[in-house]
Amino acid sequence: MRHTLAADIGGTKTLLLLSTEQGEPVLEQEFPSQKFARFDLMLSEFLNQGQNTKHTIDSACFAVAGPVLGRKAKVTNLPWQLNADDLEKTFDIHHVHLCNDFEAVAYGITCLADDDIFILQQGEIDDHAPRAVIGAGTGLGQALLLPENEGWRVVPTEGGHVDFAPIDQKQIVLLEQLINRFDHVSYERLLSGPGLVLIYEFLRTYQQYDENLELNQAIVNADPAAVISQFALEHQDALAMEALDLFVQIYGAQAGNLALTVLPMAGLYIAGGIAAKNLQRFKQGSFLDAFSAKGKMTALMKKIPIKIILQPKVGLLGARLLAQKFTV
Repeated sequence: MRHTLAADIGGTKTLLLLSTEQGEPVLEQEFPSQKFARFDLMLSEFLNQGQNTKHTIDSACFAVAGPVLGRKAKVTNLPWQLNADDLEKTFDIHHVHLCNDFEAVAYGITCLADDDIFILQQGEIDDHAPRAVIGAGTGLGQALLLPENEGWRVVPTEGGHVDFAPIDQKQIVLLEQLINRFDHVSYERLLSGPGLVLIYEFLRTYQQYDENLELNQAIVNADPAAVISQFALEHQDALAMEALDLFVQIYGAQAGNLALTVLPMAGLYIAGGIAAKNLQRFKQGSFLDAFSAKGKMTALMKKIPIKIILQPKVGLLGARLLAQKFTV
C-alpha cells in the first residue's frame, strides 16, 4: 500500500504523520527538535519503527519554520537545512515537497471543524476577499490566502521579521533596551516564547518589581514562557500578568498591521500555541484594542473577522493535504 508522509517542523517540536493514500493515519509522533542535529536523523528514527519499514511512501510534505527557496529550506531557529532532492534519495520517496510552516497552516484551515475555531471578532465576512494567518510560538509566522478557482492560493511570507514599532512610551523604552542587545529587533523577537521572557525581564527592571521566588524557581525547572503564562493566568504574580498583557497588546498591534496590508475580510486567523493556551487573555480586550487602534482606519478594523485556531495540529493537517496533492 502506498502512503504519504507529513511533517510540521518547528524550533521546539516536530510532528510527523504517516498516512494511507486516502489520508487515514498510520502513525503519528512528536519529537523534541533540539534533540537531533539534523532532520534526516529524526526522520530515520521515525521511519525505522516497527512496521513503518514496510511502507512505500509515494509523496511527502515537510513544512519548515523558515524560508523555503526552491528545493531547499533552512529552519530559522535551528541549524537544520533540508534538501528535497537528498531526502527523496535517502528515504526512497517518489516526491518530497518543502513548504513554509505557515503555508501548511493556511492550507490546514480548510480541515478545521467549527469547534476548532474561536471567533474573537465577528466582523463582516466577505468570502471573496483574502484571508490571512498569523501565529506566535517558537517564532512568529504569517501567510496570505488569496481566493482562486473556488479555493485558495497561499502566499507564504517572512513577515514576522519586520521591524518592531512601539506604540507608547513604555514600548519605546523596551525597544531602546532591545536595540542595545540585538542587531535587529523584529516583531518575532517579542511575539514568541522567548519574546514573552524578554518582556517579563524588561518589566521586572522597568517597573522595579520584587522577584517572585516561586516563579523564579519554576522557571529554572521548566519552560520559562510557559511558567510566566501559567502564573499570569492563575493570577499568581502581578509581573507575569503585566508581561502577558503587554505581549497580547503587541500581538494585537502586529495582527492589525498585517490586516491593514491585506484587508482579510474573509478572516484573519490567529494560529500558534500561545493564543490558544492563553485564550482568556485574548478575550479580555487588549488584543482587539491594539488591533483596532489604527487612527483613521479604526472603524474598518472593527469589520475584519478574527478567528483563533484552537487545533494545535493545523500545520500538520495542511502538510498532509499537500502531500496528498503531490501523490502520483
